[in-house]
Amino acid sequence: MIAGPVLVAISCFALGMVLQALFMLGGRFRRGDWGRAGWALASWFIGLIPGKHEQEYQLLFHVSYGMLVAGGVFTYLFRDRLLPRVGGRVLLAWNLLLVYIAVNGGWNSPLEVFLLAIPTGATVVNAFTDIDRRFGWKVFFQAWFSTILLVIAIYCFDAGLLGVFVGDGGGVPTLRSPLQMLAGGAASLYIIANAWFVLALVPIPGRGQSWDSRMKQVRAHMDLLASGYVWEPDDPLRSLAVLVCLPAALVAISYAGANVRAVVPFAIAMMPMAAGGVEPEPLVPDAESKPEPAKRRRG
Repeated sequence: MIAGPVLVAISCFALGMVLQALFMLGGRFRRGDWGRAGWALASWFIGLIPGKHEQEYQLLFHVSYGMLVAGGVFTYLFRDRLLPRVGGRVLLAWNLLLVYIAVNGGWNSPLEVFLLAIPTGATVVNAFTDIDRRFGWKVFFQAWFSTILLVIAIYCFDAGLLGVFVGDGGGVPTLRSPLQMLAGGAASLYIIANAWFVLALVPIPGRGQSWDSRMKQVRAHMDLLASGYVWEPDDPLRSLAVLVCLPAALVAISYAGANVRAVVPFAIAMMPMAAGGVEPEPLVPDAESKPEPAKRRRG
């Protein structure tokens, strides 16, 4: 039997996932959405099925696993609606946050520096150029955005929020406030969604799947990612402001003694609002792209 405080904490965590799901859908349900939402909710029961060689059934673990399954199914069924709209400056801001976390986290191995420096350099160049008008770069930057969120989650997510799900072993988990559990649940669903956007690019065929079939799926997913990236006209001053002011603010926060790790779950949970605010300026057609006037027929 689950104790009252634990039940409240788990309920808040689940409620956070539900609220985040509604938020990511814009609070609007279209025709067929209720059926898809029902399938996602029903998939939660898959996590409750005991393992084949499981000797002692751990309810809280299966509850958390069910939430993971439901989050993955929800993401797959609503993938065309959940893709965040990202622009070059939003991407640059989050990339700088990742660099700040990496510096404070002591990332100093050559491999870590290399894996961070290459996409970061491309992101900075993109903020001052138009390379993201090409399909390949749109796919890359959209996938890099999702990767940034995953890396931040791995290194900075407060794992104590998940301690409530490991209480079956006899230990008493440290319970967090309802607000923290709500934010943790919301952040978790957003992390699951972005994990799917990245992993769906892996060109590894599933069991019984042909290579050609898998590559068609990858290509379709690339089209989906490209549709979520928003090209923005060059604005060097705004890009420069992001490049200079954000690192200065983060350094000031560091000197003030603030704990950046505690802010990460809330920042990730609110990311759809920031990404959804990207609005490209209307394109002005070039003279070369204007259609030629129709020629009169000679009578």
